[in-house]
Amino acid sequence: MLKLSTPALAWLTVVVNAIVILQGAVVRATGSGAGCGRHWPLCNGEVVPLAPSVETLIEFSHRLLSLAALLLGLWLLVRAWRFQRENPPLFTWASLAFFFLIVEALLGAATVLLGLTGDNATVGRGLMVATHLVNSLLLVGALCAALVYALPRAPGPVRAGAQPLVTTVLAVGLVGMLVLMFSGGIAAMGNTIFPSESLAAGIAADFDPTSHLLIRLRILHPLIAISVGLYLFLSLGLSWWLKPVARAKRTAQTLLGVYVVQLLVGTLNLALLAPVTLQVLHLGLAVAAFALLSVFAVYTLGDTPEPRALQLHRLASRAPGAPLREPQGDGSLM
Repeated sequence: MLKLSTPALAWLTVVVNAIVILQGAVVRATGSGAGCGRHWPLCNGEVVPLAPSVETLIEFSHRLLSLAALLLGLWLLVRAWRFQRENPPLFTWASLAFFFLIVEALLGAATVLLGLTGDNATVGRGLMVATHLVNSLLLVGALCAALVYALPRAPGPVRAGAQPLVTTVLAVGLVGMLVLMFSGGIAAMGNTIFPSESLAAGIAADFDPTSHLLIRLRILHPLIAISVGLYLFLSLGLSWWLKPVARAKRTAQTLLGVYVVQLLVGTLNLALLAPVTLQVLHLGLAVAAFALLSVFAVYTLGDTPEPRALQLHRLASRAPGAPLREPQGDGSLM
């Protein structure tokens, strides 16, 4: 029987679910969502398609990997349940992650059974894709929180009520990222169903009152992305000032770097009329950014802050030009 340590199992679950999310983008961008017809969980009425087309192979492989992700989530939940007395936060986050996994499966099933695939150009399809992506982010956030508590030297439990100001600052950032992902889902569907012949034609269509609603809503996505980026830059610094946690600081630095790259890739994706590879890369960076923000929130709300007086003392006593050293080897993700 395969034996994995709890940290290894948590890592594997996060990675497989991230791949499933990116694979879902490939399914959407290639128009393969109707590859199994309006059949679920069967594929074109078969358990295993015997003469599949390329679209059927893409959709069927996505379903198989989604099943693997669901089973890994269940395995992690059972493992966390075994250690719930010793590690209650791990069980809490693993339970929440499994809930989002179930919702993920139901949304996927509804997408197929309601015919929100293929050439369907309704606003309902755009809303379904956007909702699916938001749930995917919530799933990744819960899994990353579970991963943090599966690692050595995990932080204490998240006590949001005991630190309302920093909790509010972080909550607004998380909600902002979810709104950004929702708008990204709408924009992606607009690009998929109504591809533009050129960048100029696409921008003109965005402002044309006769264009389809999915097209006219695309312009909101880059505006929201810039707004959320500015908020993250300010809020991460404010959170660190309110509660200085060394592991959270390193996570924040990585997050800001990933977000900047995401903005650049998004701009390139727009300029090149959304090729599949850039769509997948753009989504992957968005998922990574939300994962890092979730980890930052857990460290900030759960870790013990470094005393402000000690920080000031170390800053005053260090040699000119020497870096302010932080604890190393703390079992964190970063």
